[in-house]
Amino acid sequence: MIRIFEILVALLIVFVLAVVVGIMLPSHGHVERVVEVSSPVRQVYDTLNTFRRFPQWSTLRGVDPQAQFKVDGPDFGPGSKVSWNSSNPRLGNGDYEITKSEQDSRIEMAVNNAWTGKDKKFTIQLDPSANGKTLKIRWAFDADYGWDLMARYGGLYIYGDPAQTIQSDLNNVAAMLAGFPNTDYKDQEITLADVESRPVLLVATKAKRSLDEVAEATDAALAQIEDAMKKAGLTAAGPRMTITTNWGDEDYSFSIAVPVDKTSFTIDKHDLTLDAPAPKASRTDSDDESADGEEKTLNPGDRDDHGLIVVEGNVRGALWYQGKALVSEYTGSPAMLPLLRLNLKAYAETHGYRYAEAGLTRFWDEITSAPDAPADEESFKVYLPIQH
Repeated sequence: MIRIFEILVALLIVFVLAVVVGIMLPSHGHVERVVEVSSPVRQVYDTLNTFRRFPQWSTLRGVDPQAQFKVDGPDFGPGSKVSWNSSNPRLGNGDYEITKSEQDSRIEMAVNNAWTGKDKKFTIQLDPSANGKTLKIRWAFDADYGWDLMARYGGLYIYGDPAQTIQSDLNNVAAMLAGFPNTDYKDQEITLADVESRPVLLVATKAKRSLDEVAEATDAALAQIEDAMKKAGLTAAGPRMTITTNWGDEDYSFSIAVPVDKTSFTIDKHDLTLDAPAPKASRTDSDDESADGEEKTLNPGDRDDHGLIVVEGNVRGALWYQGKALVSEYTGSPAMLPLLRLNLKAYAETHGYRYAEAGLTRFWDEITSAPDAPADEESFKVYLPIQH
């Protein structure tokens, strides 16, 4: 009987000590991790102010590759939410929701998962360095335990899963940012627009990367298009377009296009109807040659290897792109257009928009200024087709 009494007393002492220690433990948990990147602050802010790319940088995918993710609410900013379902007990079900955003400075997220505590949240602080060349991303996790002593004990493990998840997410974000074009688009107005398809005549050309040589190639291509338009009785129905094929180290490959007022027309007694390009599924060198080894002659109405309809000579026709596109307007020297295109690519990356620089989904620019505008005062609209 005495032995049982001693055991009970010992258990009571242990219990009292556990309660006393629990009371002395913090009622609030906080852990913070930092990574330094060389990306512009706007790129970092835009990347983390959305969950559109969350499955790509989140550590949760590594915990359970079979986890199902769902993004709800606005695409960006407060109200944006990502939830997940997983049979893995370490991950389980949960969600993050952006609750507050301060431009280029701070993002807060509510955290709903299996971690210990209540009112759990992430706080992401962006701190540019004094020289402006680097940026520190400070990512913190906070949780309240109140008078829940078990939760206070659970808070002792805040340097386990929460801290490791934050550090891994930071590393993944830094690696992803390193793959984006390192350009700052914060002073460039970029909008998402719906683009309607339209018939165009175009000529593919190439020039050295100089304004004079590009202008000469543009004028030569435009002359061919205007000649074909005259023969077909077509009228220009929009600004001249420059469609970028490849911006190389020395050469620039592009097409000059002019929207026209008709989809169907007749040229040299050939009736043509323009439609979307239909490229060949596969292509070999023999496609360009006839049976006797000579280069094939393409006639009006034929399709070339890019699926464009031959109008005459080097002039091709097609119904151009229809769908979503990032659009930016600019006035100044055309020498700045490559930077604007690069900014659109960076914007697409940080906002989780997919794009492809081929076929109808290539960059194009429209010149919207008067023909007699000075070279350094020309106006342009730059388009990058994207998948929303």
